[in-house]
Amino acid sequence: MLRQRALSALVFVPLVLALAYLGGLIFELFWAAVLAFAGFEFVRMARRAGFQLSYPLTILFILLIAFSRIKFEYQGDWIVFIGFLFAVSVVGLFQYEHGDEKAFSNLILHLFCFVYVGFSGAFAFSLNRGETGENWLLLLTIGLVWLVDAGAYLIGSRFGKQTILPRLSPKKTLEGFLGGTLVGILFGALLGWLLSARMSGLTPWSGALFGGIMGPAAFFGDAVMSLIKRTLGVKDTGNLLPGHGGVLDRLDSMLWAMAVGELFRQAILLGIFK
Repeated sequence: MLRQRALSALVFVPLVLALAYLGGLIFELFWAAVLAFAGFEFVRMARRAGFQLSYPLTILFILLIAFSRIKFEYQGDWIVFIGFLFAVSVVGLFQYEHGDEKAFSNLILHLFCFVYVGFSGAFAFSLNRGETGENWLLLLTIGLVWLVDAGAYLIGSRFGKQTILPRLSPKKTLEGFLGGTLVGILFGALLGWLLSARMSGLTPWSGALFGGIMGPAAFFGDAVMSLIKRTLGVKDTGNLLPGHGGVLDRLDSMLWAMAVGELFRQAILLGIFK
């Protein structure tokens, strides 16, 4: 399993970092496709658990929120959200009238998928703009969350004893959580120092803060995905990435990381770290 995870990471991580570095349209198309496929995996999981979610509706509105964030920043978000809420509500009424007792649960799962995958994932488009130094903040966000994940996994698997969520995920340990957070702080400070000349407002101290927040954010994202999978009765969201599961399995921490990255970008733009 570890060998498979390492081989997949050696292919997937450089690919994403390279596309993020290129930025612009090529990254936007790639990331929109990733989010759409993650939405597909979410719907597939829910349908296998007996819930009737719509593939076309979910994927369409994930792509719409991606387009809206690319084209209009945040101004179009509420229009897309209201449109999706109306659409899934109509579907829910139709399902209930045709005997589906899980109609309201279907509606809630539709909305959760849209917010979790589409809205959160779309923060990557906000980071792909360059106001704070080309795409360095996007690269920093992606790099830090993977370093935190790797640190938590390696330290937790080697030294982990005290479980945090014993019922949900016995392998999630306090040692792994603290180790991942420490890795985030150390690499955040290092990358903050290396990139300080390229990004206004980024210093070793602000980088350490960013990395320190990334530790809990990554843990929380992983825990929420575990909750979803346990509730729906699946081990992995898919099998596209050997040793990692599906795309959504790899996005569990990344989606929250993008939100943290956007908060950090706004803090930089407001001059908080000057």
